[in-house]
Amino acid sequence: MESTDVMVREMVRKRHRRRRTLLVSLVAVVVVAAAALVGAGLVRAGNTEPGRAPDRVPALATDDKAGLVASTGGIRIDVYLDYLCPECRNTEKALAAELETLKADGDVSVVHHPVTFLDGRSSPEGYSTRAAAAAACAADRGRFEQYSAVLFDEQPPEGGPGLSEAQLIAAGREAGITGDTFANCVRDATYTPWVTYVSDVAASRKVALTPTVMVNGDRVEVTGPDAAAALTRAVGEARG
Repeated sequence: MESTDVMVREMVRKRHRRRRTLLVSLVAVVVVAAAALVGAGLVRAGNTEPGRAPDRVPALATDDKAGLVASTGGIRIDVYLDYLCPECRNTEKALAAELETLKADGDVSVVHHPVTFLDGRSSPEGYSTRAAAAAACAADRGRFEQYSAVLFDEQPPEGGPGLSEAQLIAAGREAGITGDTFANCVRDATYTPWVTYVSDVAASRKVALTPTVMVNGDRVEVTGPDAAAALTRAVGEARG
């Protein structure tokens, strides 16, 4: 009887040890996954189709109204960025020169998608939308990429209010935008419906993380040590 009790206790001990090992493994997986998303923008990717595109869209919007065309060519590069996403800031800086070179080659279509996945990470909520809508106003003045660079240079920390309306307007001057049209567009939040639509379309296409860069629909790893080289390789492969 005593030996049976010992056997039972040993079985229970082994079972508890297996459960602890499994729990530790699951926690480790969650921690690694969370660490991989530090500095990135994450959103749910939905199966539902976005609503109808707004009637008013910025200059050089794509035919489907879900992006902004920076150049035209046979190879398409789609760039999804959120202005509150720290990793997007790194990617924008890492790819800026290479994108200019590729555009100069004349065979790539660069399409920008300013998304608003991190709206909930500002206080009050909504900075990603305000910044993206202001960038759309800059697109009307032909200065989208220049304005985007300024926004990333002055990127506020997550958890705060973000740049104020006055600061978003001042960023336009830094990007070379003059006149009152841009300022009025920012004050009126003219393109808020449009950036919401862009974000909904992105989510419906399973773009759930920023930054996301695609070449002819295939994702390119741009968060590594040499994002520009990764993009160059992907474009070279697309050229055949």
